[in-house]
Amino acid sequence: MNYPDPKTSRAKAVLSTAGKSILAIGLIVWLIKSGSIRFEYLYVPFSKVPALLAGSMITLIAMSLGAVRYKELLRGVGSPLGLFKSIKITSIMYFFSQCVLGPASGDFARYFYTVKETKKGAHAGAAILADRIIGTMGLIGLCGLGMILNLSLVESSSDLRTIAVPMLGFLCGLWLSLFMGGVSLIKGRTAALLIGMPIYIYSFYLCIGAQTSFLAEQIGPVIFAASTCSILSALIAPEFLENGIIFKKLFSNTKIGSRIGELVSALLVFRNCPLLLLKIILITAVQHMLYVLSLFIFSQTQNLPAIPDFSEVFFAAPFSFLAGIIPSPAAGLGINEAAFETLLALVSNGIITAGASIYLMMRLWMTLFSLLGLPFILRNKGKKVAS
Repeated sequence: MNYPDPKTSRAKAVLSTAGKSILAIGLIVWLIKSGSIRFEYLYVPFSKVPALLAGSMITLIAMSLGAVRYKELLRGVGSPLGLFKSIKITSIMYFFSQCVLGPASGDFARYFYTVKETKKGAHAGAAILADRIIGTMGLIGLCGLGMILNLSLVESSSDLRTIAVPMLGFLCGLWLSLFMGGVSLIKGRTAALLIGMPIYIYSFYLCIGAQTSFLAEQIGPVIFAASTCSILSALIAPEFLENGIIFKKLFSNTKIGSRIGELVSALLVFRNCPLLLLKIILITAVQHMLYVLSLFIFSQTQNLPAIPDFSEVFFAAPFSFLAGIIPSPAAGLGINEAAFETLLALVSNGIITAGASIYLMMRLWMTLFSLLGLPFILRNKGKKVAS
């Protein structure tokens, strides 16, 4: 996995950055004018400062787990890196993601500095790609879990129910398809089908059972469709390998084919270390839940017109995190806030109207902690000048 030199397409990079920046600024201005972001909402009474500090520490711990996860991923691809060096590289990545409005993304910075340490570009690229896959799948799974655990909230809102049911089907289908396809690539079709068939049979049982509940009537068919897609993914995924029919017929000589090859290679690297992969997945799950917890704590400390409960935050937060994956300067600036604002309003039937201010509080702390990467960048530049 190689990142292109930003200088080779400077005009395109500038245009892309300008467009994304205008989108981010426009969203922030809209949120301010609509009253979702106000200075008084960010005010924290002195009595709640300990809770505010607790939320900030939880945010810092969650960010630090990114370094632990990256260290384990590099170990899995055969390029072990010390924890301190992983923390340094991850801090630089956060600085570029949160603080730099430009074409040099956090992943580009992470790749560049990892190669400086390991001298293995292919291994660094595979680890970063696997990190993105696992992180995204974790968010998708958390979105689905937030819906399932808060079905009562979904049922109580006709607007949310209309949106949530097809969205749950899409998320479940995507997550199960990625999971089953990955298992099929790593362990073979038989192992994938042995894992997936119980889910498929249970979802079929939900569909043919008595349609007396919201779960059976609306969620059952959606889960059945998602599990059907996952079974098909398990059967088809091996055909994307270099000796597979789909790869040979469609992708062997194309740019998309090389990208698919990179994706498959990143998955196959972990073929022989399932316990390490499970450890990375657990670290990811803890990291995502800590971010949700920090958002909830921040919401309890701020001077808001209405304060959400944990179930509402747990429902809205994963979708908001997922929205930030959309390529945008400063880690989804404006996009995360707008998504959290909209989802909290939906899940609370319009009672919570300051979700953007809650998310902005967490962003302020994340940006502050991201500045810890700046000394590492300056130190590396100093070494380069000295040499």
